[in-house]
Amino acid sequence: MPTPALHDVLRILAGESVFDRDTDSKILQASNEVTARALYEMVREYDTNSPDWAKELANDLMEISEGDPSVLIGFDDGRWQGREGDDEDLSPESGLHEEYLKLEFVNADACFYQFHLFPTFEEPFFEEVSRKRAYEFQYLNIRVTHPDDVQVFIQNLRGNPHLVKIHQSNAEEFSAAPSQNPG
Repeated sequence: MPTPALHDVLRILAGESVFDRDTDSKILQASNEVTARALYEMVREYDTNSPDWAKELANDLMEISEGDPSVLIGFDDGRWQGREGDDEDLSPESGLHEEYLKLEFVNADACFYQFHLFPTFEEPFFEEVSRKRAYEFQYLNIRVTHPDDVQVFIQNLRGNPHLVKIHQSNAEEFSAAPSQNPG
């Protein structure tokens, strides 16, 4: 259940009058230019016990608003991690992060033909990758520089029309998978 403050913002987005006309209209206008995640993160930064928090939020949103709904301001979800400029520090915060995933394809043939093509592991945050294939499943053991990189990788996977679902896996399941490598 959303917090009362977030609930109030959602009511504004649904067309209700919540605070005053000026505040509501600013929040509504700027909400067309920010992602839901960015709006959520902004609301979390305010002391919602303060009587003027909504006006402060509305004014801050208007400062970043360009007046053009085709401009979208998002929250840094980490998808550019590892692609910073040469002068920026790329050292991982917490060392390597290991994750096991099981990718389910529409059928065994799709999994077989996709094996050498998908997924690609070209993202700069990959340190090590192992994979196996069995029936309609690919089993992945990935090591990335930061835990948030796993979500970025999963987001990139979702564009494949042959992929049905992404399952959490573990070392035992990975080890037990009979690597039916197509050669």
